[in-house]
This record gives sequence, C-alpha cells and structure tokens, in this order.
Amino acid sequence: MFRVMLIDDDVPMLKVLRQMIDWEAHHLQIVGSTYSSAKALHMFEEVQPDIVITDIGLPQTNGIELADRFIGLKPDIRVIFLTCHEDFQFAQQAVKLKADDYLIKDQLTAEQLTQSLNKSVRLLKSRAGLINREAASGSSQLFRKDLLQRVIGGAPSETTVAYAGQIGISWNYPWFMLGIVSIHFSSFDNRYNQSEYPLILYAIYNIALELSETSEGITPFLEQDNIVILYNFRLNLAQNANQHLHDYLQRLRFMCSHFLKLQPSVITVTDKVELKEIGPVYQHIVRGKCEFYESPDFIVSDALHVTSQIFQPAPKGFLESYVSELERAIIREDLEGIHDTLQEIAGVAREMSVVPGDFIRELSFMLRGIEVIFSSLKFEEDLFAYLARTRTLEDAMELVERKFMLAMRSRHKGTGSPVQEPKLQVIQQYIDQHLADNITSIDMARYLFLNPSYFSRYFKRMTGLTFTDYVHQHKMKVATKMLKMSSQNLESLAVGLGYSDRTYFSKVFKKYIGSTPSEYKARHSARR
Repeated sequence: MFRVMLIDDDVPMLKVLRQMIDWEAHHLQIVGSTYSSAKALHMFEEVQPDIVITDIGLPQTNGIELADRFIGLKPDIRVIFLTCHEDFQFAQQAVKLKADDYLIKDQLTAEQLTQSLNKSVRLLKSRAGLINREAASGSSQLFRKDLLQRVIGGAPSETTVAYAGQIGISWNYPWFMLGIVSIHFSSFDNRYNQSEYPLILYAIYNIALELSETSEGITPFLEQDNIVILYNFRLNLAQNANQHLHDYLQRLRFMCSHFLKLQPSVITVTDKVELKEIGPVYQHIVRGKCEFYESPDFIVSDALHVTSQIFQPAPKGFLESYVSELERAIIREDLEGIHDTLQEIAGVAREMSVVPGDFIRELSFMLRGIEVIFSSLKFEEDLFAYLARTRTLEDAMELVERKFMLAMRSRHKGTGSPVQEPKLQVIQQYIDQHLADNITSIDMARYLFLNPSYFSRYFKRMTGLTFTDYVHQHKMKVATKMLKMSSQNLESLAVGLGYSDRTYFSKVFKKYIGSTPSEYKARHSARR
C-alpha cells in the first residue's frame, strides 16, 4: 500500500479529496493532511509519504518550493499539483516542474484523480519517470537561493565568489550589472488566477535559466516576488556589455510573451557595480519601489540615484476628495468617469511623489470603503493582494480600473440571477442550516442529487464563484455580524461556523474581510 499526503490551505478541499475516491480500494493510504506549508515539512519527515498532492498557491512556502524541498529529502517522491487555472497549457510548456499531473480543482472528478494516482503508482513501481530528478538537481535551487542571500546580505566578496564556484557559477570579473524581473499584474490578472502566481514566477525563472545557458556571465535567481539577474562582466572595447544584457532581457520578454502570454516588468541597473554594492542597491529597489512612478521597464544608469531617491509620506486622507466623484460615476454607471477619476488620483500621487506603500494602502482603504457603500459592488480579494505586490503606478491603476469594469458588469448581471436560478435559494438555505458544518461541493451535490463535477461547473456559472469561496464568503458575513453584536469569544464563534481551528478561521476571515477578527471587533467596538 502506497502512502499519500494531502496539502491545501483550503480545508474543505482536503475533505473533498478524502471523499472523492475509496483510497483503500486503490491500495492507497492517506497518512497525513494539512493546510499549512510549515506543518507540511515536519509532517513529510514524520510520515514519509510516497505521493504528495499539493496546492500550488500556498501562502508562505508555495507548492513549488515545497516540492523542491520534498525531492531533496526523498528523490523518488511523486508529486501531483492542484491548480485553479483552467487554461494551463501555456504555463506547462515553460515550467519544468515535471510533476506527475496538474489537476484543476473546479473540474476535478474521481476519474481524473484516480488516473493521476495510478500514473504515480506506476512510476513508483518502476522508480523512473518525469519527476525522478536526482537529489542534487532538486537542491541546486536551494544552493542558488543561499548564494543570492549571501550577495544581498553583504557577505565578504571573496567567500561569496568561492561559494559560487563550488556550485558551478563562475564570477571571474570585478563588475556586475543587475536586473530585476517581476510580473505586471494587470496583464497577469487578464489570464491567470492568483493561486497560479508562484507557478508563473517559477515559469519565468525557468525561461531565464534556460536562456542564461547561452548568455555568458548571466546568472538568474528566483526570489519570493521576482527574478534577480546578475551579469558578471569585464570592461572590454570589443564587447558592449550593456547590449549583451539588453539582448538577453529582450529574449526573456519574447519567450514570456510566447509561452505565458504576458509581458514582465524589468528594472535594469546598467551602472558597473562591485559585488559588495549589489545588496544595498537591490534592497533599495525592492523595498522602496524606486521605479513606481516610472515606466514598467526602468533603466538605472547611476546606482547612486537609487539610494538617494526620496518619496513623501502620504497626507492623511489625501484620497477622500475623490470618493464622492467615484460614487457619482458608479451611480450613473459612467465607466469613462471612473477612468478619469482614477487618472486624476494617479496624477496627484505622481505629482506629490507619495511613498508607494502609503499610496497603495490609501487606495485599498478607499476601495474597501466603496464596497461598504455599494453592497452590490464587490471587488475580488485578489485585487488587494496584487496591489500590495505591484511595483508601478501604471500597473496599479490599470488593475484597479479593470477590476472596476468587472465588478460593474457582475453587479449588472446580478440583478436578475435569483429569478433565473431558483436553485440558489435552496443552496443558500442548506448553507444556513449547516453553518456549523464543514460543507463541501460534494455534500451539496449529493443533497441536490447532482453529479459533483456538474454541480461545480453549474455553481460557478451561476455565481461566478467556486462553491468553497461562496461558503467562506457567506460565513464571514455572518461572522462580522456576530462580532458586532455578540460577546462570544473567537474560539466558540469559529466552531459555530464550522472552523475547528481558530488560526484557520482567522486566516479565512482576513482573506475575505481584510482584517483579523480581533482587529475587526476592536474597530467596531471603538465606534460604539
């Protein structure tokens, strides 16, 4: 009997997987399941599974990074990834994860799960296959991460260069150029789901790595939110170093466009920098978002310009005057008016040179306030996650405008849906009657006498949400009312809504409401 471990930060999905097939009938045993990537690493060492089924879009350590860690610990481990992305073939061409399979959550059937598991079992028996990389191969990414941290942390140049040589990277010259490649979220959002973010970043890294094999002196690294490119070069009249790096980045852009259907944003430091100077320059760029008011492709020819750049703190409530303009445009359904107001906001932020983090925070607060005013206008939660990560004003405003358009369209469609879809009322009643239970789409499908796969597609078409998201969203609305009206403690409130773990309840609450339950309760208690 082969041992299986399940990892997904959405607890109902873990229940769905357990219910979907008769595991023992397929000679499989679930030896562990967890919603936490941190717990997953400890559990893996304890239970030593043969097969891991993991969500890609885990917080903290994502599924891709976990897979690399697992392979380092157990080279013949089989990995099956869960993803929400329906149009996955673009990423599959570029991502060399070599997993046994990629299963789309919303379309997952018992047959698909069985087929994937059978494939993993066959490969386990033969001890060969797509993910049977050697332990050293799985660890190479960890070595590179360690090297990058030495560079950023300012370790002595001599020891850093020596360490690089030990892992097969030759830095023979005194000068470096720096490139930072990140995702342009307004284009990403057009094609992918938030959970695919680490996967697409990994895909860009794989493309960068492949291209570096034919580009002398160029070394790519995968960081949490970007790809770091270090170009080691010597001053040589016969070769234009700037052009060499430019050509490499142009090929990277083309490949990303061809395989992933998106264009990355690139910051290039073309000034010659010594190894010991890379850390301060990199940290100023990443933390300070020095390119925020520039173009998505920003070239820094003078490294001192980066470290000397100064932004101004955002004046308190400096976006309040634009709320009424947006309200009027929303009431009139004036899309052009929304566009113009957002452009005014961008212009003021640029003119004042507001600290990027301050601006994003104020913009997010403003959008949350508009959601409260217009109960039928809801922004998807991924908007706020993207805004926190976006690196340019242009990207942020394009993203907000696109989400406004989608929210307005959804609001328009929503007016007739209860009449056209009477089953929604039955589903809502069932959820209300089972608030204390951990309801899954399989439970709901059985209640309605529907095939689970058909129900999942039907429900998403009807509401625009997955069933899990819908249930979480509804329960969090109930939770906000209880926090305002009741003195009930968080543990009992969580249990009453079907969340046995307070930590998980708090995480779900923050995802859908934007703050922790404690913060929400304190804020509303202060208003009374």
